[in-house]
Amino acid sequence: FPVSSKTAIFVFPNSSKIRYASRWKLTTSIFIILFFSCNTKDVYHTFNHIPERGWDKRVIERFSPVIEDTISTYDIDLSLRYTNDYNYRNLWLFITCEAETGEEFTDTLNCVLADEYGKWFGSGWGASYQQTISYKTDFNFPRKGRYSISVQQGMRDDVIPGITEVGIKITPATSVTGE
Repeated sequence: FPVSSKTAIFVFPNSSKIRYASRWKLTTSIFIILFFSCNTKDVYHTFNHIPERGWDKRVIERFSPVIEDTISTYDIDLSLRYTNDYNYRNLWLFITCEAETGEEFTDTLNCVLADEYGKWFGSGWGASYQQTISYKTDFNFPRKGRYSISVQQGMRDDVIPGITEVGIKITPATSVTGE
């Protein structure tokens, strides 16, 4: 039949444009749900990259969180990313936290990265792994301001290959007492 300029053409529900619009709405809805459900309360979270040749014990990794709330307590975690090139099952670290006022404390932390059979802890895919290690729980920063957190490897070897990144994560403390 002839089509004139006044003839209307209708698209029926099985059109690919309608299916595309439905997929777009579904994808957008999932993205919005994931975005709001993954909202973390990190006060500070960053990683420093370690050179490919390895972590030299003379190289100190530095982090500079700013703390505004001295009433709340915090959990401080150390995050490590490493590969199968790391030759040991643990990693000794020297960690120093210093306030702008000069007050400081230093700790030695033994990070166990693998079991006695060489199976890596943490999560990973292929030859890369990541593990978060609790450093301080329910920690109270005594003063507001910028802190300097320094992390230095304390292994016997001067340069250790296989550690690719080290990070610090500070979050509001999670109560385990059921409060």
